Amino acid sequence: MNHSPERPTILLLHGAGTGAWVWERVVPILSAPALALDVPSRLKGVTPDLCADQLVRDLDDRHVGHVLLVVHSLAGVLAGPLASRLGPRLRHMVFVGAVIPRSGGSFVDELPLPNRLIVNTLFFFNRSGLKPSASMIRRELCKDLSGADAATVVERYEPEWPGLYLTPASSSRVPSRAAYVKLLNDKTLPIKQQDRAIRQIDSPRIYELAAGHLPMLGAPEDLAKIVNREAEFSLT
Repeated sequence: MNHSPERPTILLLHGAGTGAWVWERVVPILSAPALALDVPSRLKGVTPDLCADQLVRDLDDRHVGHVLLVVHSLAGVLAGPLASRLGPRLRHMVFVGAVIPRSGGSFVDELPLPNRLIVNTLFFFNRSGLKPSASMIRRELCKDLSGADAATVVERYEPEWPGLYLTPASSSRVPSRAAYVKLLNDKTLPIKQQDRAIRQIDSPRIYELAAGHLPMLGAPEDLAKIVNREAEFSLT
């Protein structure tokens, strides 16, 4: 008798400022069981490794076995630490407009020098968390969103601590079985920076999506189709 491979749980990790709630339109239209978790990044002294430890504990508490990891934006820094901790449980990765630090580097190291200096300075003067202005959130994150969705993002955006931005992870290894979704209208992470992230993946499967930085709100059906396709690929 032939047995089909175990279908992995799709683990969805959000980027800066948002939460598990941002995936609410995507989860119901995924082809496999899906779990969106809040990234524990808003704690004093947090690091990518500590975040990864907590996320794996959350998975263990829920008795989750194999995982297809979908990371958005800032959560790209967790790919290496999660890969090293999950080992063979990690079946596949999908990066969505995400930063992937090079070996020994941090999120901020992947930014152009002027942006790097700005981010370091802003965190120096905002030690209890950094949150952009409402106008900046609308301009950078919400250009392709409805007025109601933009208002929700502004209202629910939470300040971020410097840990995931400034601290290198102990591991930045990205499995070769990985896909990257380029967001062609992204105002937060320009195409040049997304291409730089893609170069950290060996033989990536690349998709292009005509969406801004939050496709889970602006183009949930299109994003779900890509994730569903990669879920099938993970079974091969």
